[in-house]
Amino acid sequence: MKLVPPYHPILRLLVMPFVLFLMVSARPVSVQEKYIEQFKFLAISEMDRSGIPASIKMAQGLLESMAGRSELAIQANNHFGIKCKNNWNGETYQYEDDDYNASGQLIASCFRSYSSAIDSYKDHSDFLMNRPRYKELFSLSKTDYTS
Repeated sequence: MKLVPPYHPILRLLVMPFVLFLMVSARPVSVQEKYIEQFKFLAISEMDRSGIPASIKMAQGLLESMAGRSELAIQANNHFGIKCKNNWNGETYQYEDDDYNASGQLIASCFRSYSSAIDSYKDHSDFLMNRPRYKELFSLSKTDYTS
């Protein structure tokens, strides 16, 4: 029995309608879906390490970074909009956000800058775990996304 090579014209005629169907029926993938696909395992890993639900981390990352398209995410790998604060000793990035000078003019704010998105995700977990403001959130069940 002789096998038909994949480039055989008859095989092309049989396969082409299926390929065209897939091309037409496939919906475009949103930037949000791409972001989730790219960072879902990192969010899960951070959930295991910190107790912060991956769904919460992913939602905040999507929102704060505009699904990885914000200036802070692109230029500083800052996916959560974390500002420098007093205790930050790492790299920084200046960005006009919501700080004003005494004259009411918008001025650049100091944001944390990371060498990778992984570092941003880890620092976000550490930031939440080490701030009294967020302490009560850690008493909630990991599956209690509503509260």
